[in-house]
Amino acid sequence: MTDSPGQLVDYAAMASSRGYSGIIAHGGDGTLSHVATGLIRAKSTIPISIIPHGNGNDWARAVGVSSLRQTIEAINRGTSIRLDAAECLVRDREGSNIQSSIFVNSAGIGLDAHVLQKTLVLRRRLRLGRMGYITSLLSTVAAMPEWIGKVDVDGETVFEGPYLSMTCGVGPYMGGGMRLSPSSTPVDDMLDTALIRPVSRVNLLKSLPMVYRGNLLEHPAVSSWRGREMVLRARGRLKMELDGEPIVDLPENSSVFLRSIPSAFLAMVHQQKARDL
Repeated sequence: MTDSPGQLVDYAAMASSRGYSGIIAHGGDGTLSHVATGLIRAKSTIPISIIPHGNGNDWARAVGVSSLRQTIEAINRGTSIRLDAAECLVRDREGSNIQSSIFVNSAGIGLDAHVLQKTLVLRRRLRLGRMGYITSLLSTVAAMPEWIGKVDVDGETVFEGPYLSMTCGVGPYMGGGMRLSPSSTPVDDMLDTALIRPVSRVNLLKSLPMVYRGNLLEHPAVSSWRGREMVLRARGRLKMELDGEPIVDLPENSSVFLRSIPSAFLAMVHQQKARDL
C-alpha cells in the first residue's frame, strides 16, 4: 500500500533492481501513470499490468484489461509489448520550467480538464461516482467557457484562436470510454491531437454520441494533427489534466510542450487486444 503518488514512482523505480520480474498495480489511470513514470525514469525492462479500480480505467481499456479476469489472462497468456508515453513540460510566460510530468494515456486541455476538476469536487462532496462527470459536463456546457491559444505541431503552426477543448492522446480513450483523440494508438511513436473549436450548446450536446462512437474527427468543428511534439501557447488562463489528474495552479499565458516518448515502457497486453495493436 502506498501513501502518495510519489511513493508509487519510487517503488516502481526500485522494483527491477530488487529482483522483481513485473509489477501489478491496483488502481485507476493515475495509479498506472505514476507506476509507469517510475519504470520509465529508471529505464526498467520489467512489465506492468493493472487490476483496474478507478473511475475511468481508460489505459486498462486500451490494452484489454478492463476486469480482474482479463488482467489474469493477460499475465498468464498475454503479450508483453513496449508502449509509448509522453512528456509534458509547462513553461511560464518568461520561459522558465514550472511543471514536468510523464503521461501514458492522454493530456486534456480546456473543457475536459475543466469538467474533471468540477467532477473531483462533486465526488468528494456528494459521492456521485461516475455520474459526477456527466453532471459536471452538463453544468459546464451551460456556461460554455472558451480558451484561446496557438498550436504548433513539429515546429509548424497549425491553429491559432479560441477553442473549447484540446486532447493529445497516446491512447484513444479518456473520461471513462470517451474517444476525444480516436486515432491515437500507443504503439506508433506519435501523438494524436484533436481540437474542438467553439460551437453552440445544442451542437455540442448533439455531438456527444460521436465521442463514444469514435467518429468525432468527422465533426466540422474538429481539427486533428499527428506529430512527435505538440506545443500550445496559451493566451490567458489554462486548464489541463494528465491521465485523469488535474494540473493546478498554472500561471496565465503558459506554454505546454507535449513530446512523444516512443516505446517507453513494457506492459502486459491481453492477447486479443495485442492483435489489434
